[in-house]
Amino acid sequence: MFPTSSYRLPQPITVGRIFNVAIESELIKVGYIFVLAILSFPYFDFAHTPSAGIDNSWRMALEIIYEKKLVWGKDVIYTYGPLGRWLQRYVITTAPFELFLVDSFVAINLVVLLYSFLPNPLKLWHLLLYFPLWAIVNSMHGEWIHFLWFYLVIYWGVRYLYQPNLLLLYYLLVLSAVNFFMKANYGIIILGYTASLLSFRFVVQRGNVKEYLASLTVLGLLLISGAHWLHTDLIGYLISSLHVIDGYNESQALYPENKLRVVLLAYGCFLLQFLTAIVYLVRLRFAPQKRNDSPYITLFTLFWLLIISFVLLKYAFTRADDGHLTVFIKQSSLLLLLVMVSVPEAWLKKTFFGYLVLNCVIYLTFYIPIFGKIPVNYATEFSQKALLVRHYLQQAVTHSYPVPQATLPDSIRQKIGRQTVDVIPNEISTVYFNGLNYNPRPALQSYQAYNAYLDAKNRDKYLSESAPEWVIFEYTGIDGKYPLADETQTLLALLQRYSTVDESNQQLFLRKNRQTKQLTLVRQQTKRIVMGQKLHLATTDSLLHIVYARTQYTAYGKALNMFFQPPQLTMTISAEDHSAVEYRAVPSLLQKGVIVTSRVDNLSDAKEFLATRQVTNKRITDISFDQKIRWQPGFDPAIDLVIQSYRLK
Repeated sequence: MFPTSSYRLPQPITVGRIFNVAIESELIKVGYIFVLAILSFPYFDFAHTPSAGIDNSWRMALEIIYEKKLVWGKDVIYTYGPLGRWLQRYVITTAPFELFLVDSFVAINLVVLLYSFLPNPLKLWHLLLYFPLWAIVNSMHGEWIHFLWFYLVIYWGVRYLYQPNLLLLYYLLVLSAVNFFMKANYGIIILGYTASLLSFRFVVQRGNVKEYLASLTVLGLLLISGAHWLHTDLIGYLISSLHVIDGYNESQALYPENKLRVVLLAYGCFLLQFLTAIVYLVRLRFAPQKRNDSPYITLFTLFWLLIISFVLLKYAFTRADDGHLTVFIKQSSLLLLLVMVSVPEAWLKKTFFGYLVLNCVIYLTFYIPIFGKIPVNYATEFSQKALLVRHYLQQAVTHSYPVPQATLPDSIRQKIGRQTVDVIPNEISTVYFNGLNYNPRPALQSYQAYNAYLDAKNRDKYLSESAPEWVIFEYTGIDGKYPLADETQTLLALLQRYSTVDESNQQLFLRKNRQTKQLTLVRQQTKRIVMGQKLHLATTDSLLHIVYARTQYTAYGKALNMFFQPPQLTMTISAEDHSAVEYRAVPSLLQKGVIVTSRVDNLSDAKEFLATRQVTNKRITDISFDQKIRWQPGFDPAIDLVIQSYRLK
């Protein structure tokens, strides 16, 4: 017999053992994160050169509003807030150094975030697996910087519950306030999340009452001081933002024609997340009671993951164009990472890792044919991103805009001079290029006056003492809607107070009159029609006629509106010249009225209508409404109408 010994024979080197080697070197970890951070670099330029366009226009408006110190929630109502300019790439009035500091802050946070994603202990196979997954997720089309600011609060909030730290808590409070003043939709969710986080810490984790009250006080002081510093009416900003969010769903909806497969896959992914949360809840109900609060933190995490995932799902498919369709699959991938990194339950980690892989497969298989290929040569992509970083830094130091080139005739610019100007409907870039004195209505562009509240705010502006001296008017619309129905109440104020004095380049130039005409209600009648039935008008008088239409969703329509997007409605307007034009109709816009005296089809018609309230040979003879049926009717067939006739004198 041989004597026993502690000596063991060397284990054979296998591929599995190599992949399972622990990585403890900080140099390797930092180098790995550096590569991921370079791949994640989002900017092709330090700042964009201003150009015309509906989206570029509101970006320019954010810059001009900042310079003029207009009050948010009162003078300005918009999706973005006073810090929204940080999320855009214009430095018209924002100092380049300020934008560089903000970008640097984001970059540092991204590096720390990526580092925190690394498993502990870190194995070689982790590095090899997470690299392509992150590269695919990062390469997905969709908002990135906007969501990153939001995600930082969500992610570190969950980590705070596992490892409470006072410094991290106050960092979260500051980030919550910044998010609120950046973008209203994310900001309101963040405030709800932060309040629930603080309450969870106090109630479930039995936190200190002084710490809880101090945290709420600090958050309140940050909001109040931020509102003062950023020229914001805090209550007005909150209320008006809720109206913007509420009106967006109906007014901005676009049906994803020929992309239903992508819709079904996204909803399927969300359903998997929902069912997993239900399974966890059931297992927790029947599991032995534990003395720690870890399961409740997991529940908190899953609860907020589902809320945010649903918001992303709605955002992606309410306005289902190429700029929004990918939002859910990209941003929900980051939420899946949150669960994988944070929760202690191994089966949940594995399940959500599977969902992340599924997201990547779905994107590669179904989204790529729509949006283009992802680079697979990561060495080349890294070198390209490194060049972009250098280009960005060079621009940050040397950036300067070319001198804006005037787009209006000299004669008109001389007439306007330094008098105040607004633009209808959308092309605010005209103000920037021509160096005009901008005085906007609260909802900056016509398509953004989503409901009666926002339209009334714009109308009140035009009837107030602070109304702009000039209005530059174009006849354009979006999404197939009737351009004259976007801002009906504002249009009435325009008729009361402005007159056309010039015309150039498909634009009318309206000047404020010394006296405001009175709009007097002469008669009112109510009617009820059904879908497809014509409302006969055939008016021959000189009055202004407005139809207010109220539609009702069916139970199916309400469910569709809540969980996907609103049912679609059309409006057909027939004129005395025997022509009929079909437009997309929006229930919230119909409720605030449509002028049905004459149909306006182009700028020439608009000019005649603004001057005489009529258009030759285009008196409206009838109007009808129809619904586009998706599987079954989304609207009740009955439509209640109020027809008001006004004398403008």
